[in-house]
Amino acid sequence: MTALLIDLSFSASSTALQPISGNFRSTLPMSEPAVGAVIVNHINELEAALRYAHSTMEPMLEKAVANVMEEKRHELGWAGEAPADFDETQWLAPEEWRMDGAVANDDFYLSFVLDTRSCIDGNEPETWVGTIAGFAGAGISLSAATDALKQRPWKALMKSQRALLDELVGKGFLCDPKTGDIALTISINREDLAAGFEDVSLETALEPIVVAIERINTARPELDRLVDAIKQNADK
Repeated sequence: MTALLIDLSFSASSTALQPISGNFRSTLPMSEPAVGAVIVNHINELEAALRYAHSTMEPMLEKAVANVMEEKRHELGWAGEAPADFDETQWLAPEEWRMDGAVANDDFYLSFVLDTRSCIDGNEPETWVGTIAGFAGAGISLSAATDALKQRPWKALMKSQRALLDELVGKGFLCDPKTGDIALTISINREDLAAGFEDVSLETALEPIVVAIERINTARPELDRLVDAIKQNADK
């Protein structure tokens, strides 16, 4: 495994592994060899959990995320794709943002893509369940993308539109001209997610994705102005 982030604040006599939630913390009252021994003693549970997460839970998540995104996209009449496969791109955009005379049918001045962020130590969770459940700072978001500008002119455009970005920040967007990021963070409640797997119905747990799409739609006046700015710079 790339990383096993666990709270090791239990006593040396304890054999219970306690996964962290929220902030990454690691206290070591036990020596690292002792931690290794605890992991070996629980290897059946750890391996079985990882296999189940990959083989059963991840496909359920893929289908459920695709369903909620597609349902909302069709409700709004937007373009986009939401394949039930996290290795492919899930994205959406209003038809009005489609590029004029685009060579590719799916070229857009602006679109939003389902994106991920890493754990706070820079590593990716071992499973998509970990990513969506927010393990160690990981998570998902809807991030802005453009087919009209390359990275450098996109960042320059963002720097020239600080007043507009401030308006988007006021509507809940994260905007960073240095990295070129415009995004809406999506926070999934772990209890709802756990209940969803237990009930074999994840729609309630994934409602924050729908809320994020609705927030994009609510911010259309500001985002339309950003699209206009992109068009002007794309023509240069």
